[in-house]
Amino acid sequence: MATDPATATWHPGEQAMHRLLRVVHGDNPTMAGLPISYGRWMAESPLLMLGTVDEHDRVWTTVLGGNAGVVRPVAAGVLGVHARSRGPLLGLDPVLEALFAGHDLRDGAIARHEGGGKLVGGLAIDLETRSRVKLSGRVLGGAVVATDPQTGTSADVQLAVAVEETLGNCPKYLNRKAVRPYDASPTLVSERLPLVPEAVDLIGRSDLFAISSRHGTASMDTNVRGGAPGFVRVLANSAAAGVTLVYPEYSGNRLFQTLGNLRADPAVGVTFPDVETGAVLYLSGRADILVGADAANLLPHSRLAVRVHVDAARLVRDGLPFRGTLLDPSPYNPPVHRLAQEIGGSPAIGTTASDGKPVAVATATLLRRSTVTPTISRYTFRLGPDPSTASSRAAFAQLTPWRAGQHVTLDFSAHLDRGWSHMRDHDPRSLNDDHIRSFTISSRPVAQPEDRSAVLDGTEFDITVRAQGPVTDFLRRWRPGRSVDVAVLGFGSGDEIEFGSAPDDDTVVVAAGVGITPFMAQAQAASTAAADRRLKLLWSVRADDLPLAVEVLGALDEVAAVTDLFVTRGTGSELGIAELRELGARVHTRRIEPTDVRSAGTAGRRRFHLCAPPGLTRSVLEWVGDEHVRCATFTY
Repeated sequence: MATDPATATWHPGEQAMHRLLRVVHGDNPTMAGLPISYGRWMAESPLLMLGTVDEHDRVWTTVLGGNAGVVRPVAAGVLGVHARSRGPLLGLDPVLEALFAGHDLRDGAIARHEGGGKLVGGLAIDLETRSRVKLSGRVLGGAVVATDPQTGTSADVQLAVAVEETLGNCPKYLNRKAVRPYDASPTLVSERLPLVPEAVDLIGRSDLFAISSRHGTASMDTNVRGGAPGFVRVLANSAAAGVTLVYPEYSGNRLFQTLGNLRADPAVGVTFPDVETGAVLYLSGRADILVGADAANLLPHSRLAVRVHVDAARLVRDGLPFRGTLLDPSPYNPPVHRLAQEIGGSPAIGTTASDGKPVAVATATLLRRSTVTPTISRYTFRLGPDPSTASSRAAFAQLTPWRAGQHVTLDFSAHLDRGWSHMRDHDPRSLNDDHIRSFTISSRPVAQPEDRSAVLDGTEFDITVRAQGPVTDFLRRWRPGRSVDVAVLGFGSGDEIEFGSAPDDDTVVVAAGVGITPFMAQAQAASTAAADRRLKLLWSVRADDLPLAVEVLGALDEVAAVTDLFVTRGTGSELGIAELRELGARVHTRRIEPTDVRSAGTAGRRRFHLCAPPGLTRSVLEWVGDEHVRCATFTY
């Protein structure tokens, strides 16, 4: 927050972030003191996230409350904090432990913290309305009253905080939740590093966390980050590599107060509260900010990210004095960005510019569109060198032709990027959309001669895709005669099906919808395996997508005879079903069942290839047990 709220200036760390990200700001909107309107709102807020520094100079964050009244004005510019807790309080909550260090509750005395200007940052937050107000100030005094003097397992916590700065925040990425008080019984699970599996699992399920940072001894900033469950990724968790997390910084108000603090001082406290189970994971460490290529290479499709190196951790089971239930997710939350190491490296992007935008290695010109079903279309592109820069032309000369099952990564930002805006209620997810998409190439690969540029210049390729987002909507709106060139970022490792990798192996392909595209790119190999009766295809399609099934099976010799087609969401067109049966396919008007999968091929010498949504993939993995399975990925 601001160095001097009275003059509404930005401190050097914030100024550095503004320069780095090319953001121009006027006055700092942070307000001095505690406005009456903020104080009244805080009195109705059920939660308070609170950060401070312990005796080892580590930053920590906690979450207090459960009902209205956890924080309220008690004097001009002064907030009173009142929270209740159970368990060996000072040994479990690192923030309260730091504020009341040296006091023992077991004697039943009131443990007083006499002020001295202990710096704190806070965030009063209401998850049901998604509203929040930040504050920074100093502890004037406080007390912990042990209501069970013999054991110290139940206590009332009271603090008086002189508020120096406040700022209201936007609710964009918070999932709306209802919160209620809960009589918790905290248990310490672990203080070890690396993190225990229970802690890693909590991070993987989390859709929000509290974060505290500091600007020297002048101010603290406590805020919250939200997203889809799993938006925080565990980059490393071992004794050798340490514990490192990384998360994307989504498009916000561009004040960069937290990042400004971290730019100047990497000390950070991060806390993951699981409002459903009551578990809470406290972390303290150091953060570094990743901008542009540094962010994109680690967390593809991100241009700004934060990496947290964890130095201390504390996992407490049933540690929150409240519980919460999800009401509805934020419409602004983008899909989870997975680590490059989780998806086999960066998505076919050879180089990135300093601003994080991938550099094109070719240009694809849209030539044709054919409508296959009401929601599935095929698009044909022609490859050529990107004429914009010499480096792009050189990259095109070295571009390796794609292999069967690989995907092409295309950048549509030149056509769809509308620049920054704070809120965009009519199209909320577009705020964090880089308009880069990867599509499996459904046409057969070209030969790979020594002169790569000669064969790729003018080469055509197809993608067969379902309309489900701004990029595919843009493609569906295309009309012949309109020039559309998109940047090609490269061809990525894909999902080549292993037809007969060993002489006696059976190949069992389980696909759903357009998950058939890797199969389409390997038509000749598929037909050969089908003719030898060493292939079984189990394909689930919607009733509306039967024309795709007719087209694919009609074009592949012998494949229909080894295909079981499962038509869902209605019985579909009788004509389409009749055509498929005439081709030799067995058609079922139901979902794929365990017996369908278990009876396919010969047990013990079959190799499964799954190209299906997560739900069906999980089911098939359960049905086949420890047999060889290769799963296609859709996370590039």
